Amino acid sequence: FGQRKHQLAVEFLREVDEIVADGKLAAKTAWVGGIQIIWIKRFRTTAGQAIEETVTSDSSDDNGTKSTMNRHRASIKLSEYVVDDEVRLRNVIAHEFCHLATFIINDGNGGHGMLFKSWAEKCTEAFHHRGVTVTTKHSYKIHYGYVWKCTICTVEVKRHSKSVNAERVKCRFCNS
Repeated sequence: FGQRKHQLAVEFLREVDEIVADGKLAAKTAWVGGIQIIWIKRFRTTAGQAIEETVTSDSSDDNGTKSTMNRHRASIKLSEYVVDDEVRLRNVIAHEFCHLATFIINDGNGGHGMLFKSWAEKCTEAFHHRGVTVTTKHSYKIHYGYVWKCTICTVEVKRHSKSVNAERVKCRFCNS
């Protein structure tokens, strides 16, 4: 999955946009090369984040008639740690797509309101056969590379990196 994940994300986003929104997001972001997929190591529990920026420019034609044009930049940030298989990838891409559709197509606020839920229903219906169910929150079990367990109170400390030196650090719960 690790070597293919970026290409899978790009291809699935393109597929969702074409099937669910008739390619409108790609068309509205084409001036900057489309929606960017960015993999983030900082996201430890967040699966993804949709980012949209509206760029407004004023122009006037030969008659002096002024007009304002809105163009959109968009990206989807994905967690290196949380998005760790194809099913999660498809679900997170579909979820973040719904936010971007709400922002860009509907000029909405991008939250989890009625517009989001309408797009979520369309995505779920179109891709349910591939394991996609768009919800407002994820409940993924996050896979941590390192888990330390206190020998006294048995509390577990989970990390993605080997950042805890168990020999030097006291348990923050029982202070042992």
